[in-house]
Amino acid sequence: AGKTQPEILAAVSSPETNNQVINAAMGCLVQAGLLERLNLDDESNHSEIVSKKISIIIVSHNSRNWLEDCLSTIQEQNYVSFEVIIVENGPVDDSAWLRDAFPEVKYVRLKERPSFSSAINIGVQESSGEYLLFLNPDTRLKFNALAEMVSVIQDHPDCAAVAGKLRLMWTPGFINGIGNRVGSFSWGTDNGLGHLDLGQFDDWKEIPSVCFAAALISQKAWEHIGPLDEGFKMYYEDSEWSYRARLLGYKLYAAPQAVVYHAFSGFLPDQGMNTFVADKMANVVYGRLRFSLKLLNEYLYLFLFSYLIEDGLNFFRFFLTLKWRMCLGLIRGWIKFAKDSTHIYRMRTRLRERTIVSDRNLFLLQRSMPATNMWHGMPELTWDLICNEYLPLILQGRTNKMPEFATNESRPKLLIISHDLVDEKMAGPGMRYLEMSKALSEDLQVTLAIPSKTTLIVPSISLVDYEPQQSQSLKDICIDQDFILISSYLIDKHPFIWNIPAKVIVDLYDPFVLENLHYYQEESIDAQMILHEQSVELTNQLAKIGDFFICGNERQKDYWMGVLTANGRVNPLNYLDDPGLRNLIDVVGIGYPESEPTKKPILRGIDPHIPKDSRIVLWGGGVWNWLDPLTLIRAWPVVVEAHPEARLIILGTRHPNPDIPEHEMAREAQILASEIGEKDKTILFIEWLSYNNRESLLSEADVGIVLHPMHIETRYSIRTRVVDYMWAKLPIVISEGDITSTWVRENRIGKVVPPFDTGAVSAALIEILGRPKEAWSSAFASLDKNFRWSQVVSPLRNYCLSGSYAADRQLRAEGGINSKPSSPWRTKLARARFIMHSEGWRGLAHRTWRYVQWRLALPS
Repeated sequence: AGKTQPEILAAVSSPETNNQVINAAMGCLVQAGLLERLNLDDESNHSEIVSKKISIIIVSHNSRNWLEDCLSTIQEQNYVSFEVIIVENGPVDDSAWLRDAFPEVKYVRLKERPSFSSAINIGVQESSGEYLLFLNPDTRLKFNALAEMVSVIQDHPDCAAVAGKLRLMWTPGFINGIGNRVGSFSWGTDNGLGHLDLGQFDDWKEIPSVCFAAALISQKAWEHIGPLDEGFKMYYEDSEWSYRARLLGYKLYAAPQAVVYHAFSGFLPDQGMNTFVADKMANVVYGRLRFSLKLLNEYLYLFLFSYLIEDGLNFFRFFLTLKWRMCLGLIRGWIKFAKDSTHIYRMRTRLRERTIVSDRNLFLLQRSMPATNMWHGMPELTWDLICNEYLPLILQGRTNKMPEFATNESRPKLLIISHDLVDEKMAGPGMRYLEMSKALSEDLQVTLAIPSKTTLIVPSISLVDYEPQQSQSLKDICIDQDFILISSYLIDKHPFIWNIPAKVIVDLYDPFVLENLHYYQEESIDAQMILHEQSVELTNQLAKIGDFFICGNERQKDYWMGVLTANGRVNPLNYLDDPGLRNLIDVVGIGYPESEPTKKPILRGIDPHIPKDSRIVLWGGGVWNWLDPLTLIRAWPVVVEAHPEARLIILGTRHPNPDIPEHEMAREAQILASEIGEKDKTILFIEWLSYNNRESLLSEADVGIVLHPMHIETRYSIRTRVVDYMWAKLPIVISEGDITSTWVRENRIGKVVPPFDTGAVSAALIEILGRPKEAWSSAFASLDKNFRWSQVVSPLRNYCLSGSYAADRQLRAEGGINSKPSSPWRTKLARARFIMHSEGWRGLAHRTWRYVQWRLALPS
């Protein structure tokens, strides 16, 4: 009613809807012909094109009502080198009418009424063009249809035939088919049937088969492949010729810009769709059996068996509904096939001598073809289809440009989904994602999604919360994003991520498979193996879903390259896109802010255990099972004897996320500190500090320390706390083995000690505490260039500004790589045993209830 797009949005927006969905609905209604956009220019080019001659062959069966429109649209083509041959296969003689209305048309009236394929072959014999266009009489051609089909066939020397894009005449925004295909179950199907045509198939190249309702064929290919098999009375003759051509090494191509409107069996909408009559049933049953026996080799028995099962089920269905003629039609089809099988087999033998393509390759193309969207013979357009099929295509950029999605905001939209808390108190993952978001916000519209409410306010980014057990809350946030960054167990908890239209960035910073080798050590070996398999499976899922991957350092990158290779992601498509594979995976580790840490005393001279002259040694992060605070505590008495003013502050006895249980190592450290008599004297354990107080403590400390065993997790880890120490210019004591220990040694910003070496730890601390903290400052000056967050996030920023989907995304979407396995129940039982062991019955009951809530929230 003349409303503008903003007026429509204002009228229908509500908390339950999303403007992107409404925009998609408007665009889909326009394409369906139910809304109209005003003031859009027609950019059509109607200039005439002269090229090789096309012989247009139309088999008519009393089709005068259709032919007038069909021939008129042929005359309006901008391609003018053609002849029209009408083969009349019906009892009515239209020669007089055609002579008056279309005198240039060649009319061939058949005295007998042969099969459709015989009539086509007769038309070819009457032709003189270099190309053959087979056309149904119930079609209308867009002005450039011939030119577009000729352009495609001329661009591909190996092309036998080209299929135009058939649209349904009575609902012209919807697709009738871009070629067709034959499967091992059900009848032949038109490709894309019932889908709203938004241009989502306009990048199609090869197709399984052409539909002779509108198909352009090279005369040379026709002569080599042979004419239509006249044993097909009607149905499957075009598919048999197409698959035969491909068996002989030819290819069939789509011409999506060649639009042809088709009445689809010649019915009018208010007449209802022609139902299967007995003769048609017999022809279809016979056609697909003849197709299979003549063409197939290793797939032959699979097809024949599936057809037998389907026809048997249809027979019983017709029998129970008293449709006796349909039952007879099925029987007639099989009887005729049995009678003709010897003759068909002889044809098959001759053809096999020329065949150069295997059955597997013959049917490989159609595995990616979309399902049909039809209901009672008419195309569907539902809210569900708009939300879950058409909107994702629009947001992926896989459709024609839609004015409803024009925007003045030029910055790409990035959603970072944190699996950990982001609040006043947070661990490494939360800090990483917060700082990453802030560093990217100048160039991108950044949204940081957090699995809980937060008290933080960051002006440059949008902080939103989602319910970890409710996928819909996260799905609503994802719908309007260009890029989405995920990590850890998110893909397992929220499987809808597999189908989001945004480009998926996977953060592989945390090699949790290696962490879990240590984390689950107290479990039985059987439980460890099951939980390990779950971690590996999840890692493989992450490897398959990502368009771009980031990891912590070059050493990690080598590890993840192996994982990506094992999952098929190091492949020719991605290699051709970038031989260095930096377009697939790059390093985005840990950085520190541009500003210096806040300097404000929070412990020294304030806490009674920490005098003003104290020298603080800081264990600046969680006390996790894969770390080694015990060697530090054993070394501490020697340090205190040499430096009585020394105080050891150990943070992170509990994770700030209450859902994560206390690690056993934290408990052992406190026990050992009590045993040596230093707990709450010179050794203080602090659960966690707020984000701002953490800065103050870093500034206040004199030494930063982290120790770890030399195991596989160590080699591929990157300790966030070490980068924090570097930011605060703290000299560092660290065990050798991880990448950060290499940084400490190379930059001479502390001491690297062997694992479990109590003497080396005490000696290193005594030496460092013997020098003023400021004496180390100059060694940190060269690190700023590489470790500021603005520099660290450069590969991620560059990808979001100019990156695209992974080169192999379409292959994964077609099932070549991307498949989501289900989690076995034994994994869940092993996980339950672990929770019972670590958190007790109450913890298990709580988590079980949350799991039930999550499962109930998943879409059915």
